[in-house]
Amino acid sequence: MLRTTLRFLAVLFPLLVLFCGCVAVGQSFNLAGVVLSLAASGSAALAVAAIDRRERVRSGAKKPYFAGIMRGSFGNPFDVLIRGRAPLARVTADVVAAGLEARGFKARSVALEDKADETAAKAGLAAAGAEKLLLIEIEKWESDTMVRIGMVYRLTARVFDHAGNAIAEASVTGAEGDRDVLKGSFMNPYGHAKKAVPKAFKEQLERLLNAEAIVKGLS
Repeated sequence: MLRTTLRFLAVLFPLLVLFCGCVAVGQSFNLAGVVLSLAASGSAALAVAAIDRRERVRSGAKKPYFAGIMRGSFGNPFDVLIRGRAPLARVTADVVAAGLEARGFKARSVALEDKADETAAKAGLAAAGAEKLLLIEIEKWESDTMVRIGMVYRLTARVFDHAGNAIAEASVTGAEGDRDVLKGSFMNPYGHAKKAVPKAFKEQLERLLNAEAIVKGLS
């Protein structure tokens, strides 16, 4: 009986390892579906843009739609993308603009080149002809999932007037340096991450944009 059980486990274990590796491949996060709850309100015309300053994206090592990694049974990493291969900066601007529109603003998301710097971003925002400009800089943002989820992020929001003069600024980072550790799931880590990471995206954007300085700058 013991010998039969050992033989069964010897066959089952490699299959489980293979299955976990296969499940980790080709995953994506639905960030575009996030709905923000924002404190600022008003009726001004706003132009919203985001720039992706992530080092691995700037270097070309990762694509603008890179969202993090999921690990197989031996910790081997597989890239996770943003659903639809939408660039993180563009998704961020769209989600924020939608959240501000819900608060009464005439908010417009401005699409920028993938490697736009702050000067190019401000020029693109100014060309939209809005009363105020909101620029979000993504210095760090990615997830790392095995059982628990490590979230690395550093985000900055800046508000400018129509002439490009700075009005307000705020930043958010993780609790441990630039990193937060989120609860995971031993039974279904990948399924759990597909809910937890968009939730973290929502929470950190709300934390950033509901900072007192940003609320006053937009209102």
